[in-house]
Amino acid sequence: MPPRPRAAQGFTLIELMIVVAIVAMMAALVGPAVESFTGANARKAAGELAGTMRALFDTAALRHATCRLVLDLDARAYWAECAPGPAGAPPERDDEKALSERFPDETDAGVKKLLAASTYGALKDRVLGKRELPGKVAFGPVHLGGRRDAVERGTVYVYFFPGGRAQRAYVPLADGSNLYTVVGETFTGRARVAIGKVEVRD
Repeated sequence: MPPRPRAAQGFTLIELMIVVAIVAMMAALVGPAVESFTGANARKAAGELAGTMRALFDTAALRHATCRLVLDLDARAYWAECAPGPAGAPPERDDEKALSERFPDETDAGVKKLLAASTYGALKDRVLGKRELPGKVAFGPVHLGGRRDAVERGTVYVYFFPGGRAQRAYVPLADGSNLYTVVGETFTGRARVAIGKVEVRD
């Protein structure tokens, strides 16, 4: 009498679940490392920041208000704020000459001081809301138009004015050896993403 063939053996449901769980854990561990290696996080963050800068330029023009992009370099986050009307960027000095440079069309010294003290409020907007940089992406030294030295720590403000102007800004975003620079133009409000370090010009 010939021997009976053995029944085909397969995986049980529990064994399949264990294999799927192991694969999912490995993907979760490897995913961020791959994104950091390829620069995907830095590229994505630079694109989103450039989009926020373009939207803020349009918002300032439409609202006839001065807005600013707040970059928290230490917390690796940014968000948008607007003043309730025209206001100026705070000067590095607070004397009469600085106020005259900020508000050339205003002759009343009291009004100049009032404009200088205008408060800014955060915008409740899906595009312009607070965002944190993904993964291990961090800000590099930020160069602003009108300032001699780059800012490496603390909070940086990039201003957008109601007359269709913006403060020139160079904002590097780095993730390991991957570096992208967001360049904000003064008159067009155009924000572009450049690969690597960009030469700063006034």
